[in-house]
Amino acid sequence: MLKLVEERGGVGFWSLEIATCRLWGSPGFYRMAGLPPADDLRGLFRRLIHPDDEAAQADLWDLLRSGHAIDREFRIIRPDQTVRWVALKTEVVLGSDTRLARIDGILLDTTATHEARRVAAWMQARQTGVLRAVAAATWSALPAGEIEMAAGWGHLTGQSAAEMAGTGWLDAVHPDDRQAVTAAWRSARTTGGPYRAEYRVRGADGLYRQFSGRGAPQIDPDGAVCEWFGLVLAVPDDARDTVPDAVIGPLIRGARAVIGWSIHDLAAASGVSGSSVRRMEEFGENPRPRIRQAVRQAFEGAGIRFSAIGTDQVAVEIDLRRFPRR
Repeated sequence: MLKLVEERGGVGFWSLEIATCRLWGSPGFYRMAGLPPADDLRGLFRRLIHPDDEAAQADLWDLLRSGHAIDREFRIIRPDQTVRWVALKTEVVLGSDTRLARIDGILLDTTATHEARRVAAWMQARQTGVLRAVAAATWSALPAGEIEMAAGWGHLTGQSAAEMAGTGWLDAVHPDDRQAVTAAWRSARTTGGPYRAEYRVRGADGLYRQFSGRGAPQIDPDGAVCEWFGLVLAVPDDARDTVPDAVIGPLIRGARAVIGWSIHDLAAASGVSGSSVRRMEEFGENPRPRIRQAVRQAFEGAGIRFSAIGTDQVAVEIDLRRFPRR
């Protein structure tokens, strides 16, 4: 049974007699250390410990001889120059006179575990790097919806951890967008489906910018939501402002009709000349980005938001609280 445990489990057993400083090792112990069975083990740790770990383990032999229990991990370099991670664990054994008699211990090969940790850390670092490159912030939430962590949100908005706690993060969301954001978050938690919301966020500089929130539930083996994880993605200006040429004219004309604006009213609100507005409406002229941005902001100020969702389609949101119903 001992042979099976040593060969299959990567374990070696050893014992140190305190009175004689005699160190005994099992066949598995010798095999793990890469030493011949006849090798004198008294200088084992000094000879095998990896140079980079020597300083941290300099007290190891003194602790063993003084009868201290040990539970450590470090690297060894075997005589064939292979490097292995090992865990050293000990137990103190007292003699009949209740004085320290010997130290019994095991040596475990933990190389595979450390390799798995190294790979996991590398994968985590790579994923974190990608997220930092594409997301303005990342967040996680408890199953009930309470935000637990929001990395990057404080840098983005200037909010402190205390200010963003609970639902405080909503204070940085544009007032006109909070209801929709809250409804989307409530719907995702109710259905267990993906979360998605488009909203404006007040940055640390006091300016509002467009962002897209994404989230998904993390499911445990029983099928229950154990956590939510999500991203806050910046929406580039060109992505927000690009409206298909085929719908520029009807879009502006329709938006004016909804809020009762004339061409002159739109020109005054946007700072764009009336002739430019007329050309966009009548001929579908694709204006310069600055003009397009000014027209879009004018409509948003009046309660109408729109963005491209396809090659010839536009999503339009109308806030009826911003102007009388007709």
